[in-house]
Amino acid sequence: MIERASHFSYGLLGWSARGLAPHLKELGANLEKAGIRVALPAYVSFIMFCSLTAFGLGFALSIIIAHLMFGLPILSPVSLIFGGAVGGLGFSVAFAVTYMLPSATANRKRNEIEVNLPFTLSFMSILSSAGLPPKRIFRALAMLEERGQIGFGGEAKTILRDIEVFGVDFSTALKSAALRCPSKVLAGILEGMLGVIHAGGNLAKFFEEEARSLMGMRRAALREFVDTLLMLAEVYMSMFIAFPLILLLLLAIMSFMGGGAIAGIPPETIIVMVIYVMVPVFGILYIVMLSIMTPRE
Repeated sequence: MIERASHFSYGLLGWSARGLAPHLKELGANLEKAGIRVALPAYVSFIMFCSLTAFGLGFALSIIIAHLMFGLPILSPVSLIFGGAVGGLGFSVAFAVTYMLPSATANRKRNEIEVNLPFTLSFMSILSSAGLPPKRIFRALAMLEERGQIGFGGEAKTILRDIEVFGVDFSTALKSAALRCPSKVLAGILEGMLGVIHAGGNLAKFFEEEARSLMGMRRAALREFVDTLLMLAEVYMSMFIAFPLILLLLLAIMSFMGGGAIAGIPPETIIVMVIYVMVPVFGILYIVMLSIMTPRE
């Protein structure tokens, strides 16, 4: 989808994107890490096309809505200023989303790789202990990646493609994979694997030790998360259960005794706001925070 849209955009705006591409080398690196097979000038054209389209749609629709709802003339200064503001907002949002998309995709790919990495290395250790050469190990990993199981997030397939299709030697393919890989942990393992192969070391033992080390780090991270979760549970009990109850009790007493308004708001209205606004909003924010902090499986 992105590839086709980028090629279409390049046909329209490639003349201007070619001048901007040399200044966006970080974006090019993120494209490679994310596995988005689009040249940098083509993706820059895609960003420009989406941003300009969002500006045009926001500008036109806001002027039409202002005319239909508020009766403003279409070409009045107020309508044009309002349309320009909405169009500028649409331009900024579209630019930010399309610019950050490769980075977000690379981060998701990195998380997928690092979550499965201990199990992938254990699998590679078993195959290496059985006497399989590295090339056949990566062929087995590529088959698992095609089935959506453990692997290197598609890197094994890319390494195998470089070797079998492009005729690249195994060492060069591993070096290229380490450079473009979004995970620094996997990049270090690939470089270490290359060193073990050149030194004639025991690959099975190398994979086993790396898997054990990563599993220990995973256990430590989960233990730290449990400690954080216990602290957050105490915060939830005090801030989202005890505090609202005490506040509601005080407001109810003030209302019963005919207390005055707080900042011009009657106690009865504050009680309704606490029950139907404050507690649900803070509860949702708490759930979102927990969802962000929870390690992915």
